[in-house]
Amino acid sequence: MADSPESPMIEATNDMIAAAKPWLTPLDAPAVAQLRILAAQLDSEPTAALATSYGTAYRALIKRAPATTADGDGLGALLREVAQ
Repeated sequence: MADSPESPMIEATNDMIAAAKPWLTPLDAPAVAQLRILAAQLDSEPTAALATSYGTAYRALIKRAPATTADGDGLGALLREVAQ
């Protein structure tokens, strides 16, 4: 992730999706599409409602991630980095 991207939500979303690619399935495609649409809207005209919608969609997708151990939790590390 770049230091100061012009589209921080789009970039963070793309980074998260890339990290999650090993476990994403075609069933996740609608959630991934929704996150990308909401990220673009948040970058252009952020509102509390959009942030809430993004958070809800994000958490629903992340809940589908397979369980991992604390050691070697690459996705978790990436998500913690993006959240900072």
